[in-house]
Amino acid sequence: MRFLNNIFSYLTWRGDLKLTQSPFNEVDNLVLSTLSYLDFSGIVPKNGKQDITIQRAAAEYFSLHGIPQRPDPEKASSLELREWMLYLMADTCRFRNMQLSCLVQILDKAQVKQFSAMTIQISRKQIYLAYRGTSDDLTGWKEDFLMACMPEVPSQEEAVLYTERVAAQYPDHRLLLGGHSKGGNLAVYAAVQASPKIQSRIDIVWSNDGPGFQEAFLRSEAYQALSPIIRSIVPKSSVVGMLLAHPENYQIVDSSQIGLLQHDGLSWQIMGDHFVTLPELTRESIRTDQRIRKWMKKIPQEERKEFVDALFDVLNASGAHTLSEVRKDRVKTITSSFSSMKELPKETRDRILEFIMLLNLISRRLNDENRINQTEKILEKVPSLSRRARHEKQASTNSERMNPHEIQPSSAQE
Repeated sequence: MRFLNNIFSYLTWRGDLKLTQSPFNEVDNLVLSTLSYLDFSGIVPKNGKQDITIQRAAAEYFSLHGIPQRPDPEKASSLELREWMLYLMADTCRFRNMQLSCLVQILDKAQVKQFSAMTIQISRKQIYLAYRGTSDDLTGWKEDFLMACMPEVPSQEEAVLYTERVAAQYPDHRLLLGGHSKGGNLAVYAAVQASPKIQSRIDIVWSNDGPGFQEAFLRSEAYQALSPIIRSIVPKSSVVGMLLAHPENYQIVDSSQIGLLQHDGLSWQIMGDHFVTLPELTRESIRTDQRIRKWMKKIPQEERKEFVDALFDVLNASGAHTLSEVRKDRVKTITSSFSSMKELPKETRDRILEFIMLLNLISRRLNDENRINQTEKILEKVPSLSRRARHEKQASTNSERMNPHEIQPSSAQE
């Protein structure tokens, strides 16, 4: 990821503008949603009677974890980039005096529940409720998968309770709700399920590439009534934001990343106080949505939970507890997983293998598409190369048509 016109440049060039000069906007929403991923345990108070400014919270955080250095955007981890964002925020008059409170962090493996949120008082009249996305723990990822099986997962119920508690502690404030990834889903769910009294205080709800919902939820009167103030934002090659049923009036933003990495909001492109928008999703994003929907339809609703349980039993059999551990030692994970899969019914085993193949296909296709698009943008600046590239692309297309026997999972055939 390159440092282009993204959150970092936004904080550098517009961080000196107070909210009285430039009102709270969609980019500020993404900044605060991203901030909620950092671990402020023991720093941010757990109730609204106490609070701490972002500047003070940053000082305490860095006293524990060390002062960050400007990261290399091509090599830095998500944590390093988020810590650098906090470092920049603490030095801006726009963010440094915002007050943090009502921190909640829950990880319950038995109930398959991962929930975290905090509240940011952005002015004397408004607060922003930031619902965090999925953590690295496999418990959170399993809960995400269960969204395709259950009308309500534990973190959604927790989000509703959290909203009620915070609204009661700030009775005179208007409410802004938002989150990234699963946090965006939780923000929307909490707003729709809130009491009419609380809903009357909500100004806007942001879902930043958050997954969708069950069809019945989107058709409900409660959702339809609140839909005018719900903002769904997705990157151009969105996968997560296209999962399950979702509203069609989403905002598409440009990203400096490729493929699945576009899910990272730090890569979203910004111009002034708004995102750089595009008229449509990439073709591969649309195809990915179609592939996943087609695959999901093959598993009856009543059998999906059984599939999710089996999938994560296989992952847990490797001894891994986090997604990072799965990625770090893939050989061990695969070896242990195949050993565990032998004990599963053939139908379940085939579904898991087909799912893994589908994920690999999606990742490869999205990456290929984005590399081609980036190459074409460069070639457009050099006419002679552009003509040659078009000729080579046409020859490649003709070759593919003559040899259509690409190995794919049966569910991904188009």
